Amino acid sequence: QGIGPLGLMEGDPLLIQAEQKLINQADELIVLIDSSKFRQRSSLILCGLERISTLITDEGITDSEQRMLENAGVKLVVAGAGASAQEEESTSAA
Repeated sequence: QGIGPLGLMEGDPLLIQAEQKLINQADELIVLIDSSKFRQRSSLILCGLERISTLITDEGITDSEQRMLENAGVKLVVAGAGASAQEEESTSAA
C-alpha cells in the first residue's frame, strides 16, 4: 500500500505472509510503484528498503524520496510518459 523510510508497507497481514514467502525466495526484488505510494503509510512492514534492489516509478517522485532510496542502496528507475509518446511518434512516422 505504500513505501517509506522503513520499507514497503502493507495493511493486510495475510498478504504480508504470502508476499514475504515469495520475497524470501527471490534473488532480486524489483518493485514497480507509482509515486503516490511514497505518501501513503500502513502499520505493517512487508520488507525493508535494503531488500529492494531496483524500484521503478514515475516522474512524480520528489528529491527527498529519491535521496531516501539512494541512501538505502536502491537503484531507481524513473519512467517518463514522454519517452513512450516519442517512441510512438517515431514509429508512426516511419
